[in-house]
Amino acid sequence: MKKTRQYFTAFLLAAVFITVAAYPQNVYAKWVVPKEASFEPTVFGRITTQTDKVRVYVYGGTALKVTAGGTVIFQKTYQREGKKTVRLPLQKAHTKLKFTLTTKYGITGYAVVKTVKDDGAVSKKKLSPSLKKPRVDGEVTDKSTSVRVYAKKGDTLYIKNGAKLIKKAKYKKSGYQNFSIPRQKAETKLTFYTADKTGRSAYVVKEVKDVTPPKKPEVAFTFEDDGTWIDVKGEVGCDIYIRHNSKKGTGRWKYMGTLKGMDLGFHVDDLPNITWIDAGDTFSIRLVDDAWNKSKIATTEAVKEDWHPMSGNNSAR
Repeated sequence: MKKTRQYFTAFLLAAVFITVAAYPQNVYAKWVVPKEASFEPTVFGRITTQTDKVRVYVYGGTALKVTAGGTVIFQKTYQREGKKTVRLPLQKAHTKLKFTLTTKYGITGYAVVKTVKDDGAVSKKKLSPSLKKPRVDGEVTDKSTSVRVYAKKGDTLYIKNGAKLIKKAKYKKSGYQNFSIPRQKAETKLTFYTADKTGRSAYVVKEVKDVTPPKKPEVAFTFEDDGTWIDVKGEVGCDIYIRHNSKKGTGRWKYMGTLKGMDLGFHVDDLPNITWIDAGDTFSIRLVDDAWNKSKIATTEAVKEDWHPMSGNNSAR
């Protein structure tokens, strides 16, 4: 019963104070949001001097504003709730970015403040027109352990992630060479350039592509006296999709929320487009990240008895 009380308390806080928990949008539609309600965004991940896009979870009918030292660097109103990709200009180290949501009634919620981390300067050398920039073959992913780079004889190639040196090599002849590199984090940036004692070439920047799927989520299907809960744990920032597996057929994948923390719990009544659940039915759950990489599917234990959802939801995003 302890978990039930925790969920019940969270539900009351969400419904009364509207400090909203991670439930699907169609659940919110049943609530009457008072004019004095306020919302707080969720900002995912680190922001560094190389960051030019950020994921932010917003709520429908709110305006997101991002300021840097009092200057507005992003502002947009969203009609649909969910996780959004926000493009930002590169910021200097230690800059404080403030993220706020304002409702159509002019109520601004608590600000989320992120400090820009210093990735360091790639190079302090001046650009030299006499040095040709290298050519990088193909894309770099978070699984890449080598890169293929063209440079001319006598050039010294540098590969960096911010100020961190990944590889340095001098070409004894012109052409492509393969270099081993450690795996890099997705969406960080590798900078390739050649340099001599006095200057450097133009930069070639490759963003590390995310091709690694999230780990399979942990799923608990809890039966208690006053309800049935599905509890999902997994990688923060991933979207949760659920599918109803019935003797009558397999349903479609439906979005059920975003992992703003390590776990998310929702009631069977909140499942969209389900009017009846038979004993023996199961639910499949998978995580999807920002690059649409999909985790392996986790399946709940079978439902122990027939269940008629009370909510009567018939819509989902």
